[in-house]
Amino acid sequence: MVFLHGWTGYRVGPHRIFVEAARRLAAAGYHALTFDFRGRGDSDGDHEATNLDQMIEDARAARRLLLEQPGLTRTYWCGLCSGGNVALGAASLDKEVDGLLLWSTPLFAPFKTRKQEVKRRGIFLADYARKLFRRETYAKLFRGRIRFGIITRILFGRRAAPQGTRNPKDSLRDIMTELRGYKGRALFIYGSRDDEAVGAPEFYEGFCRGQGIPAAFHTIEGANHSFYSVAWQNEVLGLSLDWLDRP
Repeated sequence: MVFLHGWTGYRVGPHRIFVEAARRLAAAGYHALTFDFRGRGDSDGDHEATNLDQMIEDARAARRLLLEQPGLTRTYWCGLCSGGNVALGAASLDKEVDGLLLWSTPLFAPFKTRKQEVKRRGIFLADYARKLFRRETYAKLFRGRIRFGIITRILFGRRAAPQGTRNPKDSLRDIMTELRGYKGRALFIYGSRDDEAVGAPEFYEGFCRGQGIPAAFHTIEGANHSFYSVAWQNEVLGLSLDWLDRP
């Protein structure tokens, strides 16, 4: 299993979810590899200059490294958030990989619609509304610890790539078209309160059905994008291990 972290993360994953997953996999007899994409964590490279296609090549190189080890018969990629997009992009080139674990994998940028963006903002607004009734929210306000700039950017638009430049999260390839013919299977896991993956489960389920890709989809009720609770994390890891153990 090769673990692929998200765009701004590094090899341990949010709240060390990859560390816990790797330990459970090792206890079950699997080999696990975590690494930092170029420009992230302890890896060399320019964070700002790294793009999706380069991360895909890093993922493929990590898999090739595992394949050099004796006795390995199956290989998988496990990606969280943008790491899931990387896994899909890598599988569109290395179609013989046995499986993909895709946790909170959002839509690729070209497939996002205005309606989905409105729904995403609605989820954020609901969360902020709930926080208005919490005492700690006003404590942060009086201490000057509420970052209004970030809140405004989340609700009213994200920073776009300058005109005439490439969005680093966009591939130069049509990944979903090239994914046709992928020979493995996939497990998609989402949280019901995931504001980053609006529309993604429906899109990927339709794609996999149309292409005959054996894919399972699970939604964890109440969970957010990074599964920030012990119960949610345990459910993600339990579902993933059960899926791996099935032929």
